[in-house]
Amino acid sequence: MAKFYFKKAPNAGGYIITAFQTVGYTSILASRYLEEKGAIKDIGYIDLDIETPVAVIDRGEISFPVRILQAENSIFINSQFPLGPDAVDALITQILEIYKKYKFKGIICLDGLAIDQGKDVSDLYYVCTKDGFQPANAKKLEDGAIIGLNAELTLKAKSENIPVTLLMAETHSEIPDGLAAATLITALSPIGIHVDTKELVSEYKQTLAKIDDMLKKLNKKEEPNKNDVYG
Repeated sequence: MAKFYFKKAPNAGGYIITAFQTVGYTSILASRYLEEKGAIKDIGYIDLDIETPVAVIDRGEISFPVRILQAENSIFINSQFPLGPDAVDALITQILEIYKKYKFKGIICLDGLAIDQGKDVSDLYYVCTKDGFQPANAKKLEDGAIIGLNAELTLKAKSENIPVTLLMAETHSEIPDGLAAATLITALSPIGIHVDTKELVSEYKQTLAKIDDMLKKLNKKEEPNKNDVYG
């Protein structure tokens, strides 16, 4: 049976913020960066009791796939490991149980919004239920669809009249998108999460520059030599 465990009772009154597998790895990267900067700290985990047990090794430490981290009066729940349907159902049940037991304000799901071309700025979009968190300087998504864990979580939260918000940062990247992750982090500033994201954006741009340089070199090698003879 799935259960959640806390080393100590969480500081509540804020939000439950989820960070799972998303396009551009936006939410996981945001959560990881916040942890590296000391803005969120490990306080527990959720044992999903699935048929195939999984242990995650992260920076030399063994941990459960689904971790709980404290941030001011809010908590992050994240998983770097893709979860199957049974695990997703168990996880969502536990998230809603935590919400009810500790009386949080609502749930915020961090996600990415896929776009065709990269931009210098990652715009932020959101959709929420009544009384859900509404970020500043964000555009309300009027049409579209979401799939996967966040889709199921938002629907179940809505069915139980739990305020829920889906935050989506634009990303076109197939690598961890630091620009989009920084956009998500900045959007959480009104609820007490303040971290300078310049380093995160800088590392992402450096990675893109290296990839671009490698592609240019590969394309140059593939260009036919004018002296080549073809039969």
